[in-house]
Amino acid sequence: MTDGGPTLSQGARMSVLDAIRGRRSVAKMKPDPVPRDLIMKVLDAAVWTPNHRVTEPWQFFVLEGESKRRFAEIRRDFRRTLMPNPDAPEVQPALEKVYQSTLETPVIIAVTSHLADDPETREEDVWATFGAAYAFMLGAWSEGLGTYFRTGALRDDPRLRQLLRLPENRRVIGIVFAGYPAEVPQRRRTPAAEKTVWLE
Repeated sequence: MTDGGPTLSQGARMSVLDAIRGRRSVAKMKPDPVPRDLIMKVLDAAVWTPNHRVTEPWQFFVLEGESKRRFAEIRRDFRRTLMPNPDAPEVQPALEKVYQSTLETPVIIAVTSHLADDPETREEDVWATFGAAYAFMLGAWSEGLGTYFRTGALRDDPRLRQLLRLPENRRVIGIVFAGYPAEVPQRRRTPAAEKTVWLE
């Protein structure tokens, strides 16, 4: 066990608590392909996330081939809009790195939620969908896969919505990058005792 919990041991059994304590956001992944059956196995577990009224608001889009290439372009071009001088020669390598690293990510999953008309249901559904994404990340970790959950304004980019062919009542809540870890970062967390209030 390290400072932050158990480290990943591919193929080893781990408890739920070990998966929660040991999981890390893995930015550096090996290029090795991930079997589709493994992704489906973990997604099949993720859909057991609690959701009020059993609305099952989530839908997952696994990007492969041309759709992954197009997403890499969208991500690079979106990053370009955030730069003060996007045409400067010195920023081109960084933009190319965004494109290449996206293409080289073994698995990319856009996680989307249904947007109900009722505001309370809508909020509950979005949180439930994030719960499904987190369940996927925990399940992936227990199977030897690292993940990185990416959010930000790219989620609402019209080009991404067009790529996924999303209707108005569905929103991207995040993008999960997944693959076999090349490097597992170590982190510390504040003990729960310092963030917990017991009321009598």
